[in-house]
Amino acid sequence: MTIKKQLAILLVCLLTLCLTACGNDNNSSNKSALDNLEPNDTVALAGVDVGKGFIDINISVSPGETDAAMGKLLLYLDVIKQTYHGLEDQGTPANIIIAFRGMAVTLVTNEASDELKAAVSELEGLGIKFEACSIATNLFGVDNANILAEIKVVGNTFISAIGYQAKGYSPILIQ
Repeated sequence: MTIKKQLAILLVCLLTLCLTACGNDNNSSNKSALDNLEPNDTVALAGVDVGKGFIDINISVSPGETDAAMGKLLLYLDVIKQTYHGLEDQGTPANIIIAFRGMAVTLVTNEASDELKAAVSELEGLGIKFEACSIATNLFGVDNANILAEIKVVGNTFISAIGYQAKGYSPILIQ
């Protein structure tokens, strides 16, 4: 292949790349420069008065892997905090309920790490409510009195999920 052909191919590729990067979006008149720079959720939140979420946490805990499960829970609690602030920062008040069921109830006891206790306390301070399933506490031998004080033990978080969804809460499952 001659140098002229190679340069012609390179020029066509560069021109195509430039046109793709600088192309004309049919909806560009509806976008501000910030929409392209900073992600937001304006489309999803349009017309939403309150961001209602029912977050159902059911993390399995394998024998000897409690620390890994605790780390996973801490990560999710941090994402939930970011979700809360994301809603609030975009002008949508957040109303979030976190429900622990299954083996996850074994992680939210008075024996939890100080880091987990602080995360739960911080979220409660934001107005986030917590529930733990008494069916799960019974199945996994957790004394209800040993569940963290911020967490209300309820009869059945499946029933909670049904009730809150009927009240307009969006179900979010974390496993």
